[in-house]
Amino acid sequence: MRERSRPPRFPEAFPGVHYYDDAEADAVLRVIRARAPFRYYGVDFQGEARSLEKAFAADLGVRFAQATGSGSSALAAAAAAFGIGPGQEVLVPGFFWVATVAAVVRAGGVPVLVEIDDSFTMDPADLADKITDYSRLIIPVHMCGVPSDMPAIMEIAADRGIAVLEDCAQADGATLHGKPVGTFGDMGMFSFQINKNITAGEGGMLVTDDATLYARANAGHDLGIRWSAAMSMESSDRAGWEASEHVLWGVGSRMSELTAAVVRAQLPKLPAIVAAMRASKHRVQAALGDLPKLRWCRVDDPDGDSGPFILLVLDDPAAAVRFATYCSKEGLAATRLADYGLHVYANVQALVEKRSNSPDGYPWTHPANVPLVREYAHGALSKTDGLLAHSVMLCVPSRMTVEQEDDYIAVCRDAHAAAYAV
Repeated sequence: MRERSRPPRFPEAFPGVHYYDDAEADAVLRVIRARAPFRYYGVDFQGEARSLEKAFAADLGVRFAQATGSGSSALAAAAAAFGIGPGQEVLVPGFFWVATVAAVVRAGGVPVLVEIDDSFTMDPADLADKITDYSRLIIPVHMCGVPSDMPAIMEIAADRGIAVLEDCAQADGATLHGKPVGTFGDMGMFSFQINKNITAGEGGMLVTDDATLYARANAGHDLGIRWSAAMSMESSDRAGWEASEHVLWGVGSRMSELTAAVVRAQLPKLPAIVAAMRASKHRVQAALGDLPKLRWCRVDDPDGDSGPFILLVLDDPAAAVRFATYCSKEGLAATRLADYGLHVYANVQALVEKRSNSPDGYPWTHPANVPLVREYAHGALSKTDGLLAHSVMLCVPSRMTVEQEDDYIAVCRDAHAAAYAV
């Protein structure tokens, strides 16, 4: 291993915040000075959330966008939009974020785990095998910025008449052969939490071309009914409230005008953020291509990868642990994927143990669900278990100098040597 005169220093893996400047500061001050932080009205109402929805929809080329308080609440609103409930199965990959499966369980549905393939996203072949007459929704998750095999998934969904919700939380700005993620399925969801490609700390977005799904998501994310321009909290009768057949129970997850203003300032920067991460990722991988016993995550369209992570696969789980440990000690954020917390199905205690928020064990004990409930402990997805045990995730900062990229490459080379120096 070569000696370095100083330890490497890499920016934290919070892509969007490294692009904060006067635009975000001015956006916040604009809302504060207008004294209008609430989504629908204020002293000098600015309409930030509505402007963000229009801009987001236009960027993706979709008809509708619904801003929410978080990515998790966007998933919950989507579950309401699709009418998920008891007696219905929702297919999710075993590599996800806990909010994806939580939205299914809280809606009363039954999650069905699907294997991942060497793209670390939903395996279409296993998806086809797992579909039953009770399957209602497929949620492919574009993990680590890499798009799922959406053409194959959409073909399966169309053949079986099943809706598709894309979880794009980690892949804002990604495309697959020129088509943005979130626009393949019936709906797409995005997150603006601090780890995401653009951020306001929290926030989410749903997109769709389907007017009914949009109306139901709009009701589900808020009060259970659609807001109108004349509506106010002081309304004592139905004046100003839009009548609609889409009346649900909402979760009160409006996006604030402060959040919307910051995301709106970040949105034009998304292409630059993604391009920077993608370029760094490609340079690092090219420089490490000669390392033995190592292969990369499959990316079907490298030019569409949003680039926030590098996923590598080693031939030995113990070597993967040593590789990740060495990188972390050197200041380069790295995790063996099997240890990636609530991103791994078998690490989610509430799922493995079929926990409930209510004493009666709902939804697991609902009569319509009992015949559908699966096992979720380690071993339920043997292919996924093996792949995650052998793999390491490296964060790709959104602003790295050439010197930092050189240090990044050197750390990875030394980590590989350390991984096999036993």
